[in-house]
Amino acid sequence: MPQVPVVSILPLLAVSIPILAAILVAVVSFYSAWWRNFIAGLATLATLIVVVSMYPAIVIEGRVITYELFQFVSPINLTFRVDGLSLIVASVSCFVWLAATIYAFSYMEHEENRGRFYVLLLLTLSGTVGVPLAGDFLSLLLFFEIMSLASYVLVVHTQTDEAYSAGSLYLFLGVIGGMSILAGLALLYFRNGTLAILPGTVIVKDFDAVIPLAAILMILGFGIKAGMAPLHIWLPRAHPVAPAPASALLSGIMIKTGAYGIIRIVNVLLVPSVDGSAASLAGQFKDFWSMMSNMGYVIIWIGIATMFLGVVLAIIQDNIKKMLACSSISQMGFILVGIGVAGYLQYDGAMGMAGASYHIINHAIFKSCLFLSAGVIAYKLGDLNMYNLGGLWKRLPFTTLVVIIASLGIVGVPFFNGYTSKTLLHHALVEAYEHHHVAALFEAERIFMIAAAGTVLYYLKFIYLTFFREPPAESKAKIDSLVSEPRSMKIGMAMLALTMMFIGLNPNFLLDKLIVPSLSSFVFDPYFIDHHITGINFFTAKDVMSSVIVFGLGGIAFAIGLKSGLFKTSIPYWMGQEFVATQMGKALVSFWNNITGVFGNILGFFGRLFSGVFRSVFRLLQGLDYKPGKSDIFTRVNLSNIDFDVLIIMGILGVVLVALFYVQFGVVGVGVW
Repeated sequence: MPQVPVVSILPLLAVSIPILAAILVAVVSFYSAWWRNFIAGLATLATLIVVVSMYPAIVIEGRVITYELFQFVSPINLTFRVDGLSLIVASVSCFVWLAATIYAFSYMEHEENRGRFYVLLLLTLSGTVGVPLAGDFLSLLLFFEIMSLASYVLVVHTQTDEAYSAGSLYLFLGVIGGMSILAGLALLYFRNGTLAILPGTVIVKDFDAVIPLAAILMILGFGIKAGMAPLHIWLPRAHPVAPAPASALLSGIMIKTGAYGIIRIVNVLLVPSVDGSAASLAGQFKDFWSMMSNMGYVIIWIGIATMFLGVVLAIIQDNIKKMLACSSISQMGFILVGIGVAGYLQYDGAMGMAGASYHIINHAIFKSCLFLSAGVIAYKLGDLNMYNLGGLWKRLPFTTLVVIIASLGIVGVPFFNGYTSKTLLHHALVEAYEHHHVAALFEAERIFMIAAAGTVLYYLKFIYLTFFREPPAESKAKIDSLVSEPRSMKIGMAMLALTMMFIGLNPNFLLDKLIVPSLSSFVFDPYFIDHHITGINFFTAKDVMSSVIVFGLGGIAFAIGLKSGLFKTSIPYWMGQEFVATQMGKALVSFWNNITGVFGNILGFFGRLFSGVFRSVFRLLQGLDYKPGKSDIFTRVNLSNIDFDVLIIMGILGVVLVALFYVQFGVVGVGVW
């Protein structure tokens, strides 16, 4: 059923409030810290209220909110289009942003340049919210770049050498991602004449190589921000150096904009536009659906590789923030699997999209909460090495409780929020195998379970080493002197922890009230959605037992790793991702230099050749030109006082006129003669 658009200024208001607040914060920061914090918090709350106020029109009334700001991105207008998926991403972004901002009131007191931090935090919020609210890909790219550039300053906030190094990598890859997206947009606009984010706007008559090429370029660009392997190398470096509130938003929210972009590509570029029911698409566009299915299959395996690589990297980390950053890589792999299944199963892929959308919400909440908890430890002790910590549950019981809740959520324990989305994703992957019985997808499901068990392993390691074992002798005195967390930090973490518990105890609430309505924006089988997703029972014996098996395997692996010293294993530098990426970069630079050198020599040869011909012709024309009293040749070529230059021009015009005559009249004109 098509969604009826309604024009509203609310999307523009949602992205404008943080920008206006950033200007006010920049002014009042010189005079009052209280007013600075108040304006930042109020603006974030106001943005959340504006976004949530779009819920009745979108979900209850089934409409789509649109708005255009004319002549903003000339010649294309700045457009907004808010559907169910847009509302999901924008709402969770604003909610987590509010929690992180409240948390920052206390955390940033021991940091310098606080005014600059809040200004850039608000500008980043504007860009982050603008991404899901954008109505076309060019507007989306504009907000995407605002988010990337503003968040760069948050990454380098501490201005240490490590921060600048990580920030440079973050900015470099961000620019590459933006250029890749822009190249894809150029191909899309050349091919289809529109950049609107609407399902089925790409009109396809048969297999078209331009569309998959545009999709690949844009998936690469958004994949960098999403932390998709092997484009994830900035994540473990950027997140640890940023202040905790910024780390929480980088990992919990901003990488989701990359996943959102990939979802939109699947929804827009890989869904052909035809008349008639969606069920008949497969017969009419066999080659196109085959291409889409193949790309979905590739995305599934990119997701599997990303989740498994993230698990391996997280297990061997000893720094809490680096472990959480690697965990984000792994969790983004779960989301990519859902997106891939949606593309692979095409009309029957609703379960994959529902799982991906649900995990975007869940990961945003529990990963942001975990980064804020890590910030408490950094704030109190200035040390995030797990092997230097221990016994924190006695001194920081509130943080300990929050970490346990978030960890149980992320590993997928029943009655905690991560269990619901991982159950949907597991169902989707099983469906992908059962639809086509591809043996590789059966193995993918096994890797999915192994990665889930690995998640249990490294969070048990984190909780045990940091909170429950006896602290090392050299750290014991410092840990014993700790006092309770500041109030604003507790409020920020409590907001997220309570939300996780509510979702875990009421898994169908978000599914039926928000996620299922958002599926109407996609070309999925409505019968399947109504009978297999709406009102699904998450607590079947089979699903609960799968979770128990995963937790048991992770617990056994944790015990083995703890006794064997496996956790302290470090990968040699020459096998690490940074070394590989550096060598790949050097190889590409060398290849580019060689290619440009060859082409430079070829162009130089032709340049010298044409330069010599030009000089010779020019000297000839100079000799033939009219030079009274100096050249006898003038009397031989001069015809009725017309010199040689004019004679050449007349000859060229004559040839052009003859050519135009034959173009206009063709052989008919010749026949008349």
